[in-house]
Amino acid sequence: MLSYLRLFTLFFTLLLILPSLPGAATTPYRLEKPPLGDRWFGLFFNDERTGFSKSTIRETAEGYEIHGESSVKMGGLGFSREASIREKYSVNKDLTLKSFDVAQIIEGRSVKLNGEVTPTGIRITIDSEGVRKNRLLKRKGMVYPPLALNLYPLLHGIEAGKSYRLSILDPEDVKIKAVTISFVGFDTIEGLRAIHMQNNLYPVDNDIWVDAAGNTLKETVRNGWINTLPEDEKSAWRFISQAALSKRDLILDYSLIKIDTQISRPGELRKLAVQISDFPATMPLLRSNAQNAERVGEGKVLFTMDKSFLQARPEPVLPEQACWKQYLEPSGQILSHSPEITIRKNEIIGVEKDPIKIVEKLVRHVAATITETNTDNRSPIEAMKEGGGNCQSHALLYSSFARAAGIPTRYVSGLVYKQGKGFLYHSWAESYVGYWLPVDPTSGEIPANLTHIKLVEGDSSEELSPLAGLVGKISVKIIEQQY
Repeated sequence: MLSYLRLFTLFFTLLLILPSLPGAATTPYRLEKPPLGDRWFGLFFNDERTGFSKSTIRETAEGYEIHGESSVKMGGLGFSREASIREKYSVNKDLTLKSFDVAQIIEGRSVKLNGEVTPTGIRITIDSEGVRKNRLLKRKGMVYPPLALNLYPLLHGIEAGKSYRLSILDPEDVKIKAVTISFVGFDTIEGLRAIHMQNNLYPVDNDIWVDAAGNTLKETVRNGWINTLPEDEKSAWRFISQAALSKRDLILDYSLIKIDTQISRPGELRKLAVQISDFPATMPLLRSNAQNAERVGEGKVLFTMDKSFLQARPEPVLPEQACWKQYLEPSGQILSHSPEITIRKNEIIGVEKDPIKIVEKLVRHVAATITETNTDNRSPIEAMKEGGGNCQSHALLYSSFARAAGIPTRYVSGLVYKQGKGFLYHSWAESYVGYWLPVDPTSGEIPANLTHIKLVEGDSSEELSPLAGLVGKISVKIIEQQY
């Protein structure tokens, strides 16, 4: 039986396998160069979605850059494992390794590797939990990155009855590993003729199928115990954004944004300024009563959160105006027209007429009656009946109540600070009470503390999808905090 460590390493390495290329016949098939561009994959364990991976190949003057990123959580045989990885390999035209940068988080432990291939071996610098070490891995012959594993036989002429042996860099164990790949034959996958290969990366069946265009159709371990399946970019982004907002464990390490300067008392902040780097130039900057945003350099945005903004002169609520219409009517997931929502709303607010007091009653009711869970999003009705849901469920239920009560309310998502950890993706709401008041129905905060940084508005998948372009990409720096 495999040890727990070995079984986990198997799971983790599956995320690193790049799409294979066409080939295999009675005569050799040789591919001139690897497929360029992005490819997305979903990882499934016992038919349950447990993670994702993305691979990218870009051509350079001297060879290629191969990028990979992935996040996964899986359980089995009484144990659970979590891992996230971001990696970049610089390779020659024949895919032999030149240099690399790898950042991986395994069971919450962060390790960064970078190095280069020299005539004497692979020189590696390892940073782990603040400790830096240098190592030299001696090598015999050429070494390849793990992301080139399936590409090797196709670039060297794949044919029936032939096996291929190569040495790859194993970034988890920090060693060079010998792997044998063999051509099995032709199969049919999803109605397409597929090339079937196997490798002996670990002592269990590891099968890969690719089509004639070089696209991976399926990868399995143990006859489907674990499946890696291709998916389109839009589906992948939808999964990532929803998983990040739900704070699901399978993507938590990947989506967490760590910061060097901690925020000691989030609830007592009067002013907070943060700089977000690698912010897409095409993504609009959202502002509100408590938030200002401005671009301060290439890919950098300064968000200033100021509680004094909430004391701005109130303006009357005019529900008949067209500009309020979208914030008072039901939407795809905000069910303000539901009789069940209306009945419960009336029970909560009673005869109260003051907008701020209505908001307070609704926020506190949702926070007190809906237990926070790290699950997929539940509808407002489901959350109300089951008494549980993630931050999206809290915000959707509150928004349904508020709109039903005639309070213009918008569903918003972005970042929030988690004490001692960093920033996580989160959903909350803003209600118009003479000014836009941010409230957090998950934590019961009125107003929401100033670490709530709004990045998108709206509850539809399309409106939330821009978050996926930020997850795993942006970094946050604390510029100023006042109490």
